[in-house]
Parts: sequence; structure tokens; C-alpha cells
Amino acid sequence: MFTSEALNFPAISLVKEDEHKEFCNMAKTGIIYVDKGMKIRNINGEAEKLCSLERSKVIGHRTDQVFRHSNAFLQFFQDAARNEYFTNNIRLTTGEQVRFIHVDAVKLKKPAGEMTGMIVMLQDVSNVRSTLKQIQTTQLLMAMAELAAGVAHHVRTPLTTIGGYLQVMLNRLENDQYMVRRDVLEMLLGEVSYINNVVKELVLFAKPPVQREPGVDVNKIVEESLLLTFKELGGENIEIDKQLAASIPHISADSNLLKQAMVNIMQNAVEAMPDAGQLGIRTWIHSDSNMMVVSVTDTGSGITPHILHKIFEPFYTTKLDRMGLGLPIAHRIIHEHKGFIHITSTGKGTKVLVYLPLVESQKRQLSTTYQQILNLQ
Repeated sequence: MFTSEALNFPAISLVKEDEHKEFCNMAKTGIIYVDKGMKIRNINGEAEKLCSLERSKVIGHRTDQVFRHSNAFLQFFQDAARNEYFTNNIRLTTGEQVRFIHVDAVKLKKPAGEMTGMIVMLQDVSNVRSTLKQIQTTQLLMAMAELAAGVAHHVRTPLTTIGGYLQVMLNRLENDQYMVRRDVLEMLLGEVSYINNVVKELVLFAKPPVQREPGVDVNKIVEESLLLTFKELGGENIEIDKQLAASIPHISADSNLLKQAMVNIMQNAVEAMPDAGQLGIRTWIHSDSNMMVVSVTDTGSGITPHILHKIFEPFYTTKLDRMGLGLPIAHRIIHEHKGFIHITSTGKGTKVLVYLPLVESQKRQLSTTYQQILNLQ
């Protein structure tokens, strides 16, 4: 008996080829059996259909000959030969038809460990992919609708005020002469300034103009962000617990945008403690992921679970005097720097962790790193 020993996947056994012919041909999954010399020894009907092959023309031929016109399959078999188990998604074009095929390859071995061949399983996931794309499009349209509603709300109100005052002035206009009080003009200018701020923040959210520069000191960014935050909000009753790691490496980043992101995060923390509280600021290096971490904590009332998952949505806010773009902009800026933000909250406060990569060019799977970091906390 031959068995596969690839990772923790179910063992695949081959006793005699004839005993499995009926099963292979009835299977809804494409199956190709390749020997240790990478020659095709068996192929079922589903695999023939998916790959547009004829069994009689491929049996006994090497995979690099059979799939010589498909770079994707050639690369797949090369990668599969180097791994115990390998999986990938392949875009396959036959004539005018485009299919998306999910392919798994499992090496077969004797009990002693000698490789005897490989089982390749193919599944047409075109319909699944099409459905997911429709769902993503629907979600995108819904998000755009919510964004448009938010813009309309924040722009319509000041425009209504401006329009009302202009109409009053027009009705009082006689002989092209009308005296306007200074406070009215200042109020109108304030409304125009508010609209301008909405537009600027929307542009910043949509596409932050990242201009990276080497040698950016994140500790310095944190210090300057603290000063700006307390200059704008006051916060005389807020105690600051600051622990910044010494000799922290400098990174390649846009210092102005990073400062904007930090100020937005710190402002939220300070506003969560209207009477008094403690603002905690820490920086350190997460060596396992080769990332820098900035932690901002507060001792406010925390964020309820049903709100927590919405905090990065544009225009979502529980504060009447805020637009709800602070955290979404911070999230977008950090994302543009190839980092991410993780927020946890209890009834005793909120913790915001900002992760920034130390090496910009290093490729990493952020989702995997993210989960590893959560497990270590």
C-alpha cells in the first residue's frame, strides 16, 4: 500500500489502479495520478474536461509536455514537486471560455518514505468565484451609498445655512446696497471652512498622498502627536503614562501622515475620558514579526461590541460634533504603510495597537502575522 504523509491531510491510499478506475471516473473532482518521473499514469473524465485533454493522448507523457501551453500548470507542477502538499488557484482559458480551477497536489510515498508519485485534484470554482465577486460588488455599492449619504449630510447642513442667510440678504437688498453684520460674514465663512474640511478629510481617506522618507523616528512622531492632541483638546485632568523603547529603529514612512494617524487615535482616547483618566503610550519591537508597535490605551468606558466592528467605517460616530472620519483615516494611513491596527475594548477602557513594518520590502502574509500576534498577547 502507498500512503501520503503530507502535513495533516487525510491519507490517500492506492492499492491497485483497476480497483479505483470506477471511483475515479465517477468523481466530480478532477483527478490526475502522476508517477515519480512526472509522467501521467491515470486521469479521470472530470480532469479531461477541466483541462481539455484526451486520456489516450496524455497517458505516459510527462506533465511538462502535456501542459506545455499553460505556464500556470507548468509552474504548479514545478512547485508541487518541491512540496509534500501544494495548493493553488489557476486561471485557465480554453477558446473563449475562462475557468478558475482550484488545484491540490499530494505526494505519495511508500512506508519507508520513498516517493512513488503524486495525486493532483482539480475543482472548478468559477461559479463560487463569480458569486463572491457579486457579493463583493454589492458590498462595495452599499459602502459607496453609505459614504454618499454621509457626505450629503455633512455638506447639506452648512449649505442650507449659507443659502438661508444669502436669501435673507437678497430679500433686504435695496438699490444694490445692503449692510452685512460682521458676525454673519464670519458665520458664513465658518460654514464654508467646515465644508472644505469635509472635502479635505474625504480626499485623505480616499487616497492618502504617501511620500515616504527614510530615517523616520516613530518615537518622535509619538511625542509630537501628544503635544498636538493636548494643544487641541486640553485634557488637563488626563495623566500620561509614557514608555517609549530606547534606540528604536527608524523606518521609511511619511512622517506627516503618520502624525495625523497618531493624533486621530490619541484624540479618540482623550475624548473617551471627559472627566479624568490615564492615557498610556508605549512603543516596542515585535521581533517575531519584525514590526514596530505603538500602543495607545485609555481608561474610559470602552467600546461596546456592537459598535467595535464599525469604528473604521467612514462617518460612523457616536459624537454629535464629529464627522466620524478620524479612525477611518488613521486606518487607511497605516494600511498605506503596509501595517495594520488592532483594537480591543472592555468596560475599563480601550487599547489600540498600531503595527508598522520595519523593513518595507520584506514580503509577509499579514493575515498570518496578525493571528500570530493575537495568539501571543
